[in-house]
Amino acid sequence: MRYGDISSFQSGVAVPLFSLRSHASIGIGDFLDLIPLARWASLCNFDIIQLLPVNDTGSESSPYSARSAFALNPAFINIQSVAGSSAFEGEINEAKESFEKSDRVEYYRVTTWKRAILRKIFDNSYDQIRHDKALTTWIERNEWAKPYCVYCTLKQQNNEASWKDWSDYRDPDAEQVGKLWTKFRKDCLYHAWMQYVAEMQFCTAVSEVSQMGLHIKGDIPILINEDSADVWADRKYFSLADRAGAPPDMFSYAGQNWGFPTYRWDVIEKDNFSWWRKRLAQASKFYHAYRIDHVLGFFRIWTIPEQEVTGILGHFEPSVPLTWDVLHGAGFCRQSLEYLRNPNYSVDQLRGFLGDDTERLVAKCFENLPSTTDRFILRDEYSSEKQILAMEEPQAVKDAMLRVYWNRVFIPTGSDDVFYPYWYWYNQPVLYTLPQNEQDKLHDIIHANEHAQNALWEQNAMKLLSVLANETDMLVCAEDLGAVPPCVPTVLNKLNILSLRIERWARNWNVQYSPYYDMEEYPRLSVCTTSCHDTSTLRGLWKEPDFDKNLYWSHAHQMGSAPDELTPPVVRNILTHVFSTNSLFCILPIQDYFALSSTLSAGNPENERINVPGTVGGNNWTYQLPCLVDELLKLTSLSSEIRKLVDERKRRAMWKI
Repeated sequence: MRYGDISSFQSGVAVPLFSLRSHASIGIGDFLDLIPLARWASLCNFDIIQLLPVNDTGSESSPYSARSAFALNPAFINIQSVAGSSAFEGEINEAKESFEKSDRVEYYRVTTWKRAILRKIFDNSYDQIRHDKALTTWIERNEWAKPYCVYCTLKQQNNEASWKDWSDYRDPDAEQVGKLWTKFRKDCLYHAWMQYVAEMQFCTAVSEVSQMGLHIKGDIPILINEDSADVWADRKYFSLADRAGAPPDMFSYAGQNWGFPTYRWDVIEKDNFSWWRKRLAQASKFYHAYRIDHVLGFFRIWTIPEQEVTGILGHFEPSVPLTWDVLHGAGFCRQSLEYLRNPNYSVDQLRGFLGDDTERLVAKCFENLPSTTDRFILRDEYSSEKQILAMEEPQAVKDAMLRVYWNRVFIPTGSDDVFYPYWYWYNQPVLYTLPQNEQDKLHDIIHANEHAQNALWEQNAMKLLSVLANETDMLVCAEDLGAVPPCVPTVLNKLNILSLRIERWARNWNVQYSPYYDMEEYPRLSVCTTSCHDTSTLRGLWKEPDFDKNLYWSHAHQMGSAPDELTPPVVRNILTHVFSTNSLFCILPIQDYFALSSTLSAGNPENERINVPGTVGGNNWTYQLPCLVDELLKLTSLSSEIRKLVDERKRRAMWKI
């Protein structure tokens, strides 16, 4: 859907659909809850409502762990609006009463119940449903539907195990998928019917939201779960030998391994990007704008071998590697390069890693370097992070073994002539065993190679992102956080893709004290926000021990020292400053608007967090609003405060680019 002409600064609210609560919803927000939310957003004079992904994730609560790039999450279906639900009114009311006792989303319990009650409704109305011409037409118009429904049916038959663990049908072709659809037609039709109902409800909500003059911004994750209908049915587009993640940074020494397969972009390109084009066409049914999650992955993705657990042994793909010719020309021989890629050790060197466990671990985990008796290498059975972490040893021993395994200048690549530097190559013990002149040569060669990547990444992103930017009339926004290559702003500007500015991270990290950028310095083609689903809220930030309140307070052009507490008047001053941004869009999380209300911000700010990256816990992806969305309409003082901010922003002249 087209966003439309933009003649004033745009403002909005970001809220996960699962966080909404209404008089009608049961245990989790649903598509129809967008309608009362939009009524409140209208009172605030917002332009846009931003959502997290709403794809089917099965029993996984994270919206970024989709088991389909196309299918919607049946958990977001409003049960009472489904034809035939009245036959189960008592059971539905009982479940509603039960779920209302919780102040968090009990994701597994609610999604299990919803699928079960939908199955009862489906079975009870099967004779009518199987003859429904509208449903049949919908299935034929959505070519992803049959493979997805067959996948879901087989997954149920295999007790929800990954397709990799099925005894049959692990690698089907289109003909086999068609036969399985026929063989298990009723069960497949159940999944198709749920998708049809979900799409009709979502479209109904989007239509009403649009009629109120509001827009919906969706979120399209770049990656797909390995255990998904897409990887199962369209295997040719994915590399299962690799996993995607993020390189090490200040927050994670070992980087991140997201566990998702990488794309085989060469195959996708030969197919004219049809899979991505279809994915965007599906999204355009619901959204006026969308956020590209991890847009840096379209420039280069951090690729990790499948046998590794962390992200530390990855490399960027595509990238310009160092080659044998370059390194040999600099005076390095094969033996030296192999030593830098897979070091060998004396017992004394291993003692520096393994301490008192050295002799025991050498006998268990190492073998002699061929043709030597005093140099050792890791045995094959301990030559990956998975194998080391599976050892029946204390964690301290495993950590020491990982340090041995990570001690290298180049990572293994499977090619004798291609060399990718290990992320921490510059401070590894093996490097310091070289003569100083060889260390200096490696520093010069590797640093020169780092600067050679930018042109390749710019070319790659222009090719891939041009498809996304030009395929639909949706407004395109990017999540461009992380270690941003110099070419990123250039490409986004060329393609009119909006970047992202999260205020707490929008700082000049190359200058002493890392001062904040002024709000007027934000690019016009950007989305500004105070927080996101992976950070603390504004109230939570204020409580973080490492947060420099006074530096932030000065950035916000406030006098004196920062107050100890974020009271609503303090929040109003902060948001007034944030709304002065030069960014075209200012879209804040709903929790940071709630900080304007003493009633809605009375609880522990930690409970407002949506996700803590790198952790697995019951509070991730379970945040619920502290009040029913219907009740927001009664909080007139809150909507009035927000409207003042929004209206002042709309009145500002837009001449400055």
